[in-house]
Amino acid sequence: MLYHPVDIGTIHLEGNILAAPMAGYTDRITRSIALREGASLAYTEMISAEALVRESPRTLAMLKRASGEKFLAVQLFGSSVEVLGRAAVAAAESGADLLDLNAGCPAGKVTRKGAGAALGRNSEKLGLAVKEMLKAGLPVSVKIRSGWDAENLNWKEAAFSAVEAGASAIGFHPRTRLQGYGGRADWKSLRELSAIIPVPVIGSGDLNSPSAVQKMLMETGCRGVMIARGAVGNPEIFRLSRKLLTDNEAGIPSDPEKRLENAGKHLKAAAEAFGEEAATRDMKKHLAGYVRGWTSAPALRNELLRAQDYNTLLKLLGLPD
Repeated sequence: MLYHPVDIGTIHLEGNILAAPMAGYTDRITRSIALREGASLAYTEMISAEALVRESPRTLAMLKRASGEKFLAVQLFGSSVEVLGRAAVAAAESGADLLDLNAGCPAGKVTRKGAGAALGRNSEKLGLAVKEMLKAGLPVSVKIRSGWDAENLNWKEAAFSAVEAGASAIGFHPRTRLQGYGGRADWKSLRELSAIIPVPVIGSGDLNSPSAVQKMLMETGCRGVMIARGAVGNPEIFRLSRKLLTDNEAGIPSDPEKRLENAGKHLKAAAEAFGEEAATRDMKKHLAGYVRGWTSAPALRNELLRAQDYNTLLKLLGLPD
């Protein structure tokens, strides 16, 4: 059966469809929606270990548990082994249940500081970071990429180093840092890693539909999937994917009216949690995802992206201000 439980250390997940950590996207409101739609686990945004150790109020706020969040899975990034260890302790003390080490982010502002994919290219240091984070007493998973570029593919070394250090799962996005989010993810390497690593491998990359989720699980043998961009403005992908995996039949996607209703609920929840100004600024990328798939959607999407205030967004979605 393609849909099944997954254990990440002491954390028992009832299913294997996870919501990926995405900087600027997976706040507690978005995670709550993903979980309600059927995600088995939803990771926090990528959190700076340095900022957490400094007790930045904005960073500490990112550790708040979402509604309906049984397990708080916190993803950390950083370049200092010692600071990552201290941040892991801080996250544990704030209520985290599971830690994830980001060793795959391709963003220049992250890699230039030796974090993200830059940490992932240094397998020895990656293992040391895992060991240090484990001192916080929580299970640690690690998110990696294929390597720095096509000439420097070190996913095997990175994965084995993390597992030998004590990592309980490997999240694998089989693209290089140079690829970023372009091109095709290399599912062949995902299949190979899934066959040789003794802990769950959670696959990521090009999961934009329930059929893609099903195909990845069938073709690669990975233990679970981690949906990222495919869930932006489309949280029902978790529910529809689960239905396809369990019943082997496609569910019915929401019609335009229902999508707009869901977009409005997401926007209002974000405004209540973070304030109308922040919701207006940060929700547009989500709303653009909700608005797609029908004839007039592109024009509405453009209007939403140009909107300057919260009430305008409400009106565009057909909601009272």
